[in-house]
Amino acid sequence: MKKSVIVLSILALFLVGCATSFTGSSKISGGPEQCVEICSKWKMELVGMVALGEYTDGCICKVKEAKISTSDIGKAVILSSASGAGIVGVWQKAND
Repeated sequence: MKKSVIVLSILALFLVGCATSFTGSSKISGGPEQCVEICSKWKMELVGMVALGEYTDGCICKVKEAKISTSDIGKAVILSSASGAGIVGVWQKAND
C-alpha cells in the first residue's frame, strides 16, 4: 500500500511540477521588416531569419559592428533548433 502511495505522489509531482507557458506570437508576421524592428530595439542588427516547421520562426540578430561569418550563423541556427523541431529554412540578409 505504501509503495503505491509513493508512486502516485511522484507521478502527481511530475504532472504539475513542469508547467511551461509562453506569451506573445510564435510567428514573425511582418517578415524581415519586423525582424529589423525587433533587432533595433535590442540595439542589434538583423543578419537572418529561421523557420522551424509550421509552429515558429524567428530573427537572428547580432551586435552592431561585430564580425560574424555565415558559418557562425549556421551554428546558431543548429543550436537553436536542438529541440528537435528541425530547420525548414533560413533566410540570410544580403550584405550591403
